[in-house]
Amino acid sequence: MWGIDRSAGAVLSVDVGTQWVRLALTGLDGERLALWRERPASPSADGVLAALDAGFARVLGEAALDREAIAFVVVGSPGVVHPESGVLEHASNLPGWGEMATLAALRSRFGQALLVVKDVYLAALGEAQARRDTGQDDFVLFSIGRGVGAAVVRAGQTLAGARGLAGEIAFLPLAAPAGEVLTAGGPSARGALEEAASADAMLARAAEGGARFGTVAELMEAAREGSTEAEAVVDGEARLAAFALSAFTVVVDPPLIVLAGSVGLHGGAHFAEAVNRHLQSMLPFPVPRVEVSRAGEDAILDGGAEKALQLAWEKLSSSL
Repeated sequence: MWGIDRSAGAVLSVDVGTQWVRLALTGLDGERLALWRERPASPSADGVLAALDAGFARVLGEAALDREAIAFVVVGSPGVVHPESGVLEHASNLPGWGEMATLAALRSRFGQALLVVKDVYLAALGEAQARRDTGQDDFVLFSIGRGVGAAVVRAGQTLAGARGLAGEIAFLPLAAPAGEVLTAGGPSARGALEEAASADAMLARAAEGGARFGTVAELMEAAREGSTEAEAVVDGEARLAAFALSAFTVVVDPPLIVLAGSVGLHGGAHFAEAVNRHLQSMLPFPVPRVEVSRAGEDAILDGGAEKALQLAWEKLSSSL
């Protein structure tokens, strides 16, 4: 009989968001050792890094480990991570996060045993892990929250593209009924689709219609309970999502679309059915199934842990 010595080390996965920094510590045997989330004092790079430091200290204490025990760290970040330089770009919801100083700050904390990955790619890996026993390893994951992103998964692996831009659906141009491109004044720094379909945009549309909700969860619940104002917003959101997903459908032809992010998770089957209905109305052929994420809100942490474990074992094996 043999097993992995738990004192041999662990890996850290981090989910960086505008409202929370979430951290998971996982042993080299794959067992979750500690989980924590820390709210940044501000969505600035300094605020996020301070929350990361506090959360890191917390999970180390909970697992009774020293920093030196961390074999590898994977950080899930919004925006685009350049595949060669590792530079972060287009993380418009986190002021200052895309500066070179951010990558330097992360390196100073974790050294070279660090990989920064686009968060939606890690979410897709976490989803693939959750579906491994079903054989569903080809799908498109579409995440809508404060940001909007997507990932194409083939054989359980994400397709990043030549510059790490695959799935940057936030920048999909939108057209007005008259045919005028809404981004004609120049490309939006945040992305036309993200400005129209984000969770913030949903809440703003509801407020314009006289229905104020504090969170997307409240809005979705009101729609399920029969609020006509909330249902109108949800139906409009489903139409926007279907528009974006029609592009993936005709280009990638996936067998499955997985909805994630706060909108997808809180919308549940009600929202997924609306997206499917609108997608069917837009295309003249059978469309992919639309389902809600099985991995849930831990998808990024789970995907990050799986990637970190892979890299940690490669690192440890090469040192034998």
